[in-house]
Amino acid sequence: MDFGFPIKFISVLCCPKDGATLELGQNCQLSKDGGFVRHGTMNCSACNAVFSINNGILDMLGHIALDDESKHEQQLRNKIKESAAEPAWWENEDNYMEIIPTLKALSVKQDETILELGCGDGRYTTILANECQQILAVDFSLASLEILQQRLKESRNVGLVLGDITAMKFRGSIFDHVLSTLVSNLPTQQHRNAMYRLAANALKPTGRFTFSAHNQGVRQIIRGERKSDRYQPGGIYRYNFTVSECKAEVRPYFEKIKATPIQIYFPFARTLRLPLVSLSRFLEHVPLIKGLGNLFCVRLRDLFA
Repeated sequence: MDFGFPIKFISVLCCPKDGATLELGQNCQLSKDGGFVRHGTMNCSACNAVFSINNGILDMLGHIALDDESKHEQQLRNKIKESAAEPAWWENEDNYMEIIPTLKALSVKQDETILELGCGDGRYTTILANECQQILAVDFSLASLEILQQRLKESRNVGLVLGDITAMKFRGSIFDHVLSTLVSNLPTQQHRNAMYRLAANALKPTGRFTFSAHNQGVRQIIRGERKSDRYQPGGIYRYNFTVSECKAEVRPYFEKIKATPIQIYFPFARTLRLPLVSLSRFLEHVPLIKGLGNLFCVRLRDLFA
C-alpha cells in the first residue's frame, strides 16, 4: 500500500488519553492527491499528545501501557517473520473453515464501513478491502501491520492503526460493522468488556458486531481441554467459552445475539480426505453434530446504549 494513512479517518478518531479530537500536524508528507499521510503526526486538541504516522501506519500505542499478558503476545507476534510474496499462513482448509462462515455472518455491502479490531497480518482485511467502502484496521503488533500493508498493495480504502483495542476512542456511532476474531485470546473479562463497549459505541444504530471465539463444546470436553489455557508453543493465552457463557458476557452491551458453531471437525474426515470446508459448513446446521465446533461465530446488533 503506497498511499499512506487516509486523511478521512482523522475526523473519526479521538485521543485515547482524554477522548478529545485529533488534528493533522504540520509538515506532513502527503500523497500527490492530498488524501493520504505517508509521514507526519496527529495531535490532540486538548492534551497536546502527539501520535506519529510512519510509512502510512498511525501509531496510537506509544501512550498506552500494555498489561504483561498482552505485552507477551505482542512480543511473540512481532518476532514472526513472514514474506507477503509467499502464500499466507491462513491459506489452508483449517482456516477457511473459520474464515468463510465468519465472512458470511459479517455480510458486508460495497457501500459499508468496517472497524476491524485485532486485524493481525490481514487474513480478513485483505479480503474485505475488496468488498466494502472503507476499513479501519487496528492491531498492537507493528510487524503484523507491516506485513498486512505489503499484502494490501494499492488498496486505498484501508487505514492501519497500531493501537490497543481496549483503549481506542471514536467520535460518534460511525461504522456499519465491527469485526474481531478470537476475542477469547483477550486475557481477562475486563479486556473483553472494554472491546464490547468500544464496538457498541462505534457502531451505527443499525450496525452489527461480528466476532469469533474458542468453543468449550463436545470435542474440547472429550479431549480434556482446560477452559483457560495457552497455545503451545509460545504460550499465548486463550479461553474456551460455552455459548451461554459468551452470550451472558455480551448481553450488557447488545440485545440480539446469535451464536453459530464453526470450524467443525467431523471424526475421521481428514483421514477419509473429505472436503473439510464444505463439510464443516453443512454440519453447522446439524443438531448435536454442530457441538463439535472448534469455534463459534457471534453476531450482535440492537444496542442498548
